[in-house]
Amino acid sequence: MVLGAGGLRCVSAFGALSVLRREGIEIDMIVACSGGAAVGYWIAAGGTDIPEGIARYTVGMERSFGAFSYRQAVRAVFARWLGHDPRFGLMKDRSFNAYMAASLKGVRFEDLKIPLHCVAADLHLGEQVVLSRGPVLDAMRASLAIPLLLPPWEVEGRLLVDGGICNPLPVDVAMREGADIILAMGFEDPLQPAIDSGVALVRQVLAVSANHLMRAQFAFHSMAHHAEVIAVIPDFGQQVGLRDLHLIPHLVRQGELATEREMPYLRKLLAAPAQALTEAST
Repeated sequence: MVLGAGGLRCVSAFGALSVLRREGIEIDMIVACSGGAAVGYWIAAGGTDIPEGIARYTVGMERSFGAFSYRQAVRAVFARWLGHDPRFGLMKDRSFNAYMAASLKGVRFEDLKIPLHCVAADLHLGEQVVLSRGPVLDAMRASLAIPLLLPPWEVEGRLLVDGGICNPLPVDVAMREGADIILAMGFEDPLQPAIDSGVALVRQVLAVSANHLMRAQFAFHSMAHHAEVIAVIPDFGQQVGLRDLHLIPHLVRQGELATEREMPYLRKLLAAPAQALTEAST
C-alpha cells in the first residue's frame, strides 16, 4: 500500500483500510510520505481499532501546528539583513515535537509488525530520501515537515522536508522493495474556484504543478510493467484545508468509496496474481 502526500486528506486511507479488512486482504508493506506517513505508521505498528486510529490522527493534526512565529516571519521579510536559517518554519514546532516523541516512545522501524518506508526530501539537494531503519520519530517528523510551515528535520546530517515535494506518490519505492501488486492512494489538489488574489494565484500554480507531477510519475511507473499498480484517487468534491477537521468523516467515507470501486480488479489480481501480471505486461 502506497500512501501519497495530501495533508488532512490522507485520513481517507483509514476508509481504504476498512474496505481491505472487510475483504480479508492483508497489507504486506507500506510506503508513505507526508500526511500518509502518519496513517502508514499506525497500520505498520499493528493498529486494529480504526475509529481509535482516526482519533489519534485527528489529535496529531490538531497539534501539528503550534503558534505562529512572528520572529521567523520578520526574519523571512528581512533575511538580507538578519540572515536566513535553513531550519526556517513559520510555525513553532516545540509542542508538536514533544507530542510525537511521547506518542512514538522510541519506536524503531525494526519494531514494526509490517515493513514501513517513509519518503522525505533533501532540502539542499532535492533528492528523494527513503527512511526504513532507525528511529521512526526522525522519519515521521522529516516527512511531515511542510516547507515554510514546519522547520526541516535533520537526519544523519541532512536537512529533510516533506517527501511530497519530490515524489507525491512514491510507487517506485514499493517496486524497488519487490511489491508486485500495489494499491496506491493519491490525492489531487483541487484548483482554485477563482484566482482573485496573489495567494490564490500561488495556490493555483502549486496545485497544477503537484497534480502534473503525480500523474506523470504514476503514468511512468504504470507503463514500466514491474508491478501492477491500482490507483485509488478519492474525489472529495471540495477544498480541504489542514484545519478542516470537521470534514474527517466525509474524507474517510470517500476513501472507502474510492477503494470499493477498485475492488473487482484487485480481487481478480489476488485470485490469480501471476497470470494477471503476465497478461498486464504483454
